[in-house]
Amino acid sequence: MKKTIPNPYHLLAVLLAVPALFSHLGYIPLDMSTDEARRALVALEMDLTGNYLTPTLNGNFYFNKPPLYNWLILGSYRLWGDYSAWSLRFPMAVSVVGYSLTIFWCLRRYVSYQTAAVVALLQLVNGRVLFYETLFGLIDSTYSWVTFSGFMAVYAFDRKKNYWALFLLSYLLTTLGFMMKGLPSLVFQGVTLGVWLGYQRKWRVLWHPAHFAGIALFVGLVGTYYTLSAAQFGFPLGKAVEILWSESAKRTGLAFGWQATMEHLATFPFEFIFHFLPFTLLAVFLIRPRPSDLWRGDPFLTFCGLIFVANVAVYWVSPQVYARYTLMLLPLFFTPLVQAYYSPAEGSRPRRWVEWVYGGAMGLTSAAIWVALWIKSTRDLPEVYGVCALTMTVLAGCTWVFWKTPARRLDIFIIFLLIARISFNFLFVPPRKEKRQRYREDNERAARLTLDAQGRPLPLYSYRQTLGDDGSTDVNSFHLSALRRRVLTMTSEKIPGAYYIADSANLAGEKYTEYGRILLYPERPAKIVRFE
Repeated sequence: MKKTIPNPYHLLAVLLAVPALFSHLGYIPLDMSTDEARRALVALEMDLTGNYLTPTLNGNFYFNKPPLYNWLILGSYRLWGDYSAWSLRFPMAVSVVGYSLTIFWCLRRYVSYQTAAVVALLQLVNGRVLFYETLFGLIDSTYSWVTFSGFMAVYAFDRKKNYWALFLLSYLLTTLGFMMKGLPSLVFQGVTLGVWLGYQRKWRVLWHPAHFAGIALFVGLVGTYYTLSAAQFGFPLGKAVEILWSESAKRTGLAFGWQATMEHLATFPFEFIFHFLPFTLLAVFLIRPRPSDLWRGDPFLTFCGLIFVANVAVYWVSPQVYARYTLMLLPLFFTPLVQAYYSPAEGSRPRRWVEWVYGGAMGLTSAAIWVALWIKSTRDLPEVYGVCALTMTVLAGCTWVFWKTPARRLDIFIIFLLIARISFNFLFVPPRKEKRQRYREDNERAARLTLDAQGRPLPLYSYRQTLGDDGSTDVNSFHLSALRRRVLTMTSEKIPGAYYIADSANLAGEKYTEYGRILLYPERPAKIVRFE
């Protein structure tokens, strides 16, 4: 297809993405309700122990995820020289940018320049990513970047009939994905190869020597990692494989039963549309007698449609699915829809309907920003009036330009959302700080009680299951370990002279001396004690 010259709206969107993603990246401490604290704690323990091969959690082997993403966080800790929230979230933010750039770089070979640029930006500015995923240091953006790159490697090198590059690169990317999240990467690789080559009736390619070389590459790299882990640290391979399998199987209908599976089958499409609003409204272009007409006749759009449907089916039949698990599939979903959006003449019914919804939402949002004055957590912010006034002015200006520039409405809407996110950073991120900061300060105060006069850590343990029994206390373990520079382990032994963190349930019937108190998540009091 003929490529168009980049327009200034895309350049402006790229510039706005920087403050949108980075201005408040480390402003608030670790979140307690997501896996963010677990990612932070595992990487911290690697740094404290010098054990970079086998992840641990409270000193015990951690089998749920291989270590690659923890290595990235550890690298960020080293880069920035601290264990801050900024250092934790930096790999995620870089991955979000890298993912969008990769989408553009890959797509521009097969679709118009405009479509490639817009799809790359939609990956960033859909509601789920822009206002949720980019607030936390989670693994999924990085993992999706790697997995999507694998999809593109399959298409690009199959098109060139370069099967050595196809299999070696796609299995290398599968290895990287496996070393982040385990078995799902093998599922993505198998489904993508089987569906795409099967659709073209090229089954014989699966028997190409390069395919066996790719499998050997995967087995060699993964096998080397686990062999070194077992040899150096006694990492139990059978246990690791068992838990990697259970981590994948526990989200499927095999674990939840037929009733939950049937309910999920009925609700999943609507949940998908909801989470990735407002751009999933482009699915209106699928409302036609034969939705496959959107990609029929174009090899790349056909690839996008087939690979999206085949891989999303894995999540469609799995009752326990979070929206972030499907981020690698969004470009495949958006590409045919954006192409359809630009294909009809201006004013066509689906496009006109979508633009009226977007324009109406822009107008309402421009005025609704003043709701910050009526929300208890935001109305007392010192800059609330200025931020609301400036935001309303800029967003209203975007809305006016939106209606006056029909050919660029989708571009302007993207800019509008990035400006809204920047305003969100100043108005709605700060109120989230108080509770998390309270946990951090309380835990660091408690940790200082267990230091000697020279600031060196004295022995401290979690008594029985007070900490580390589930993910809710990972944030406590992190703050304690980060300040003390010592891994906090669990024990039921009573060691003379050691301090313990224990809650009332584990202290029942025990004789002890209390030295302080600590607040565990969620709002659970515990004590720092020594046993008599």
